Amino acid sequence: MAGLVPAMTEISVPIPREISSKKHPKTAMADINPDLKPILEMFAAQLKHPNVSSVLKDWKSTISKGILHFGRKEPLDKDIDFNVLIYTDLNPTAAKSGKRITLEPTLEIVGVVSNRKLAHEKFRYLRNEMVIVRASGRWDYYKNEGPLDLKMGSEVTVRLSNDTGPANRAATAEVLKLVGKLCFSWVVVNKMTSGAN
Repeated sequence: MAGLVPAMTEISVPIPREISSKKHPKTAMADINPDLKPILEMFAAQLKHPNVSSVLKDWKSTISKGILHFGRKEPLDKDIDFNVLIYTDLNPTAAKSGKRITLEPTLEIVGVVSNRKLAHEKFRYLRNEMVIVRASGRWDYYKNEGPLDLKMGSEVTVRLSNDTGPANRAATAEVLKLVGKLCFSWVVVNKMTSGAN
């Protein structure tokens, strides 16, 4: 039975709701698990990347080509990458007359840390997913700006193999610590090279 992939376990780590509440973003970020903080910061930085906004701004071309989903990849390590996946749901609704369809597209934005050493039989986004962060929002197609009304998901999902057994919590913390360090390094280098504050 060589080559079979072990079954996977998913563990969700909650993100405090204060992030999306009335608290100032810097105060809200202080309440987060220190290993999650750099992962969320990198996710936010990736959403602001010029490649992401240029594809979203060219929505007429991408939709006319049938491209509703796209992504970008940023290497963190020789085996680990941070992927940003953007899924567009056109959300069609028929007018009362039935002669017209209105589209109210919404965006599902997913940050997936992938590891080339993993391979899941069943997966949500990528076959080698390790950590998953979700957000949702919308694009204002009239003004051609966004993403607007951006909301973080309530948890971060960590994918582990079942052979970790009762040590799942410790393994989850270890994965988050490793990914957090890699994301922190990327964020620091990115701020230094781009001159961001």
